Amino acid sequence: MRRLIGPFLLLAAGCSGFAPVTPQQVETLRGSDETFSFTRCKFRMSVDSAWLTGEFDGVAVATGGSGSPAARVQVFGDLGPKVLDVASRPHRIVGYFPQTMEGVDCALPDEAAPHLLLFLGATVLEDLLPFQSSRIVGIRTEEEGTWLRLKPVLSGVHTDLLRAGSGELQKRRFSWIYGIGWEETRIGAEEWRITAPRIDIRVKVVERDHAPPAKLEVLDLTLPSEVRLSRGSRK
Repeated sequence: MRRLIGPFLLLAAGCSGFAPVTPQQVETLRGSDETFSFTRCKFRMSVDSAWLTGEFDGVAVATGGSGSPAARVQVFGDLGPKVLDVASRPHRIVGYFPQTMEGVDCALPDEAAPHLLLFLGATVLEDLLPFQSSRIVGIRTEEEGTWLRLKPVLSGVHTDLLRAGSGELQKRRFSWIYGIGWEETRIGAEEWRITAPRIDIRVKVVERDHAPPAKLEVLDLTLPSEVRLSRGSRK
């Protein structure tokens, strides 16, 4: 998951009315904590956006271990060429489109701006990290389940989760600077729909494991020198 100030104004109503979480509630939710340090998944993705449209395959890897959280996602076309590559950490997102050599290199939150690459970097970083009840800062119970507000991982991005009575995750809502927001809704066991004005993405995870990568360097991305930055500044 980015920021079209007009385009992503989606969630103002979903971000209010949270009560402080009590120690007793945190203890109850602790049973949902996930203990893995790494996640790797392969997925199939359908994209309809102002920047990119089509059917793609992808792979994403993330770590939420003792070091700084980090994630990287690469997406490929039907015939194999890479169509985007994004790496994200709490204070920086860097990525590019190899076919057009357009890219971003944004320090967060100061250089956050409307762009698909920033949107994906923010979303993947949050989605693939293990859930930890210690991040809960607010709670709200509704007929459809319990909303949990989480302490931000990525600077400037707030995340709310909806859990059904069974404990299953049903939705994620994201809000970023300038009132921008987007939403993920579960539409299957390993399938999600991500929506915001001018963006509609469907993602189906086809393989997932928690084995650490052979080299942690796989989480980092160095932009080729010929990439033209449309957002941010070279670090």
